[in-house]
Amino acid sequence: MTLAGRILAGAGIIAALVLAAPFALLLGGAYKMMYMPAESMAPTLEVGDRFVARMNAPATLERGDIVIVDAGNGRLYVKRVAGLPGDRIGLREGIVLLNGRPVPQRLMGEDRVAWSVDGSPARRLAEQFPGESSPHQIYDSGPSIGDDFAEEPVAPGHLFLLGDNRDHSADSRFAHANQGLAQVPLTDLRGVPWIFSATSGRHRIGDSASH
Repeated sequence: MTLAGRILAGAGIIAALVLAAPFALLLGGAYKMMYMPAESMAPTLEVGDRFVARMNAPATLERGDIVIVDAGNGRLYVKRVAGLPGDRIGLREGIVLLNGRPVPQRLMGEDRVAWSVDGSPARRLAEQFPGESSPHQIYDSGPSIGDDFAEEPVAPGHLFLLGDNRDHSADSRFAHANQGLAQVPLTDLRGVPWIFSATSGRHRIGDSASH
């Protein structure tokens, strides 16, 4: 299958968060135990990472926040907020352009990854959106169809979301017809990852005071 096919037909659908039974109604439904079955948010969330999600929309949102959204048909996706209502956002050669300025990226290292077709390592980059308290890390696996995206305004009441594994995430860069998320209405927010136990022991994306 082509890279485009893997991104749009595979990573996007599989990236739906799956409830980890028997915790479907943890604490009366206010919190749910979930796990990550695919690589669309690596290296922040690895395949198999389990976490507790707080199932209500946050009162405030900032760029860089990780959110859970309803993609329809019972599918819940986890993505990172890259653009807020009123922002203008695009990508050029894999670099996010936000309100006319590139978001800096810094090389942190290279990792061997399971999803590499030819065994090539993925570059691990540090990226920090304006207003984000600290950098987050993303993966870049080389040129892909999502590396370039014409700048567009984020509509009122919507968010522009990206996966951290940029070359293996069906997100707001792709239309619904291509199995992407397009811009996501705020009304489709369902919650946020809260606390979790990562399989690798490396990642901590939330705690009781994070949102």
